Amino acid sequence: MLLRKRPKTATNLTERAALFSPEAMSRAWQSVRHNGPTPGVDGVTLRQFTQRLDRNLEELRCELEAGVYEPLPVKRILIPKKDGGLRPLAIWALRDRIAQRVVHDALVPLLEPLFLECSYGFRPGRAVADAVRAITAARDLGYRWVVDADIEDCFGSLDYRRMMAQVRAHVHNDVLVKLIDKWLNTRVQNPASGRRTKAATSQGGVITPVLANLYLHPFDVEITRRVPGGRLVRFADDFVILCRKRQEAASALSVAEQVLRRLRLQLNPRKTQVVHFDEGFSYLGVFFLRNEHFTLNK
Repeated sequence: MLLRKRPKTATNLTERAALFSPEAMSRAWQSVRHNGPTPGVDGVTLRQFTQRLDRNLEELRCELEAGVYEPLPVKRILIPKKDGGLRPLAIWALRDRIAQRVVHDALVPLLEPLFLECSYGFRPGRAVADAVRAITAARDLGYRWVVDADIEDCFGSLDYRRMMAQVRAHVHNDVLVKLIDKWLNTRVQNPASGRRTKAATSQGGVITPVLANLYLHPFDVEITRRVPGGRLVRFADDFVILCRKRQEAASALSVAEQVLRRLRLQLNPRKTQVVHFDEGFSYLGVFFLRNEHFTLNK
């Protein structure tokens, strides 16, 4: 006897109704509007969206709840880096940013219990000041040798298959998983290369930071396990590993390279060094020198 499949809409409709409630849409809108977003490919400005706000939010909510929502193509621009070169930035349509924010707000309580104490970037209740305090506390305990490192093109290099494997392992909600997959595969309208390009985890996406933290969670776990004599402090793609001895720091750097290689990432050699507090180093806009630290001018 053939078993009848339970209609997908039965479960999904309940999940979608809870996820995309009017209250959730309103909270997402308030968050997005405060960032003063640049118009996406549809040219809709913040002012224009606000003029018919209730209708726009309800239309978007209905699309998301019905499972017929499709993101618009992403506009990509290049902005100058502080240290030279250009950084690609994804400009999503305002409606897509709101949808992503709703999903972001649903992901945070699911993933926060997973993340380790050493991760500080883009997490609720955590900021640069907290990472700085962790560094100075370790320094004062004698951890004065530092692996000061940066991951090369981190957001643009996150492997799609590994990312989705992490998402499916830790996000047990088909609605969220399918939307994340949809956004990662959204077409970029004007890629700099001239080739057909997908948005992936490009900078500018509302959910990119939390997805990057999820992708790098195995890095946090491995460094914590394999460098027991070190203290890891990671803020997004920038991290330091504080050690008591130079040899321990050199070993920690080697381990970090190995772990990142398995994640299909690599260190930026121009921004990675083993350094002592007496020599000084800058991290997250703060310069650490001996027993002091100074905020750098932006």
